[in-house]
Amino acid sequence: MFFWFIYVFSSLLISYILSTFFSTKIRTIILFLALALFLTPENMGIGAQKPSPIAFSFIFELIFEQSISIRTLRPLVFSLPLALTLSLLFLRFKKRFSQS
Repeated sequence: MFFWFIYVFSSLLISYILSTFFSTKIRTIILFLALALFLTPENMGIGAQKPSPIAFSFIFELIFEQSISIRTLRPLVFSLPLALTLSLLFLRFKKRFSQS
């Protein structure tokens, strides 16, 4: 449990730092997409119940098993469009309710 707390906090920090390299127009979109990439869980195996971050599972399979499995990346099909939608909604609310 403590691992996930540290992992979520460091993912927030890395995503924020990564988004600062982009212009202010797309900074929010990059932040949400990076968070989706880092925080999307994936089960370690077919019958496993332990979730692991999808980015590290894919890198693990690529390096150690030397195979590219699309099955590992399936949860991103749901999380990346959701992150894009949430970031666009956030930008709309920010534009509508901001003072300037």
